[in-house]
Amino acid sequence: MIPSLAFFTFCIGYALVSFLVAVLFRDGVLADVLGTLTSEPDVSLWYVAVIAVLVSVWAFHAETRRGVAKGRAAANVAMVYAAVLALHFGFTLFKTTMPQIVPYYADPYLARFDAWLHGQADPWAVINRLFGPDMMLSLSPLYHGPWLIAALLFPVVLVTCDEDQARVKRYLALYCASWIVIGNMLALGGMSVGPVFYDRLYDGNRFALLTLTQRYAGLDGTTMGALQEYLWEMYAAGRESFGTGISAFASVHVSVATVVALYCGERSALLAFPAALFCAAILLLSIWSGYHYAVDGYFSIGVMAMLWIYLRKRAAPQDMAARLAAQPVARPIRVRRD
Repeated sequence: MIPSLAFFTFCIGYALVSFLVAVLFRDGVLADVLGTLTSEPDVSLWYVAVIAVLVSVWAFHAETRRGVAKGRAAANVAMVYAAVLALHFGFTLFKTTMPQIVPYYADPYLARFDAWLHGQADPWAVINRLFGPDMMLSLSPLYHGPWLIAALLFPVVLVTCDEDQARVKRYLALYCASWIVIGNMLALGGMSVGPVFYDRLYDGNRFALLTLTQRYAGLDGTTMGALQEYLWEMYAAGRESFGTGISAFASVHVSVATVVALYCGERSALLAFPAALFCAAILLLSIWSGYHYAVDGYFSIGVMAMLWIYLRKRAAPQDMAARLAAQPVARPIRVRRD
């Protein structure tokens, strides 16, 4: 099965399973889905749509330059987009259902472990002292701009522009794992809301200084601040919509950035450093903003790195066999005797 078709089939199946899980554990799922389809997003995503169109045109031409018929190239690009939408639809359904499956409980443990791991200091405060609130605020657009574009369009670029089918399959598997393994399976084991919502959920002041720091820095007036408020309002109202749901451990933002960084590093030494820098920036922003505990990001990087190593080792014998099969067979030299 070609990678795009396998990816599409898997994502449709995952979306159906997530829908069944949501129906099983909570009410009004169908109404929430219909409401999402008919409502306008609270945060403007027009720039993502523009870049998606540009990437689609580029991906279509990349396919045709490789000798793929125009109809098939268009269908291939459309299939990948449909798979990505199905994946995110299923992810949102599952994520918004998780508190009904396992209630939030892990924040006090994660907060204490985070502080212990960083010398009895909260990691967000360490980052704030090292880089300053102004610098972190200036970097905050990366968290919901370039990251979102990479998260949505990485499979399109991968499937249509990489001729190594084994590598395409490997990174599609890693991409799916960055959402499902990190954001669903492992998240269920450590249900938490993160520092930014800690005091609201537990009715305390454990992260009051974080709230004051964000307010002083002006985070409220940014897209990041608006999204944080939107997520809490949806959760508090018991409403679900596309892209909503709160869970801190483990970090999908960091896991997706890790997959992109691994791929860029594998393809080009020139891309390795900027991709790693981008991943590091997402990790720092996830902590400084209060979305995540530091251990959320560390764990995500570790799990994705181990999965990458496992898939590479698993693919090594197959790659060697393919290279040997591609080599021309040497014909025996016949010596003519007179």
